[in-house]
Amino acid sequence: MRIVLGFCCSLFLAAPMAQAGCDAYREYVTTYNYLLDKKTIAFTKDQASRTAMTVAEGCDGGAARFIRVFDLLVNARLTLHDAMTVALEIARTGDDSAENFVEVFKAAFLEKYLDLSLHQALDLARSLSGKGPWIRKDYVKLVDFCLGKTGLALPKPECATLARDIALMGEEEPTRSVAERFVELFEFLRSHKDGPQLATGDALAVTKELIAISPEAGRNFIPGYKFARDKNNLGLDRAQAVGFARQLAALTKPQDSASEAQ
Repeated sequence: MRIVLGFCCSLFLAAPMAQAGCDAYREYVTTYNYLLDKKTIAFTKDQASRTAMTVAEGCDGGAARFIRVFDLLVNARLTLHDAMTVALEIARTGDDSAENFVEVFKAAFLEKYLDLSLHQALDLARSLSGKGPWIRKDYVKLVDFCLGKTGLALPKPECATLARDIALMGEEEPTRSVAERFVELFEFLRSHKDGPQLATGDALAVTKELIAISPEAGRNFIPGYKFARDKNNLGLDRAQAVGFARQLAALTKPQDSASEAQ
């Protein structure tokens, strides 16, 4: 197989300028040699050079990011053109973006996890790659919990959507991951000891509602529910206590009325 030269050229011309102080030569040579050493793909020197120059503009670590993503996608049977496009895209980001892409793609594509189609996994990984490092950790935790027999045990496509939506609700630098808070809330809502003993579907719906308000909503919902149920306090039944706790949870992240008024 050969890369179409015009494809490489268009990417080269559209690439951003390299950062000052960047080891561009090292990134260029590493990529150039890697491409020419590929035994299964026949790159010309011109194609390798143009691609390597684009990678070098990603500055320090660009070659490693490019090689890692390109190998991953070619091994997953993505077309050479598309694998090159995505690998160059990730090469010009940063190490966290590359790690996000790789970990999310694996969790989405591998059969033992979500087993999504190649293009579904690719779209998902690209959509989350630009987030902070917390996104990959939360995403993988949520996938594990969603698929697990002791967790949600939902169909894989539903788990893919749920994990993405909840992971995106996390903060940039959370003191505690949104995945952990999601699991804690869900397990409390299902609990036959201290919680309201909701069915799985109802517990999931309430958990999603609360996390959407704020990842910290559980800190008001859980003690609020226990207070409402306590006979020495409100002494409400389970359904009433859930309603009371939801009211408190809704105040976790109050809207900025001043901003709305502007």
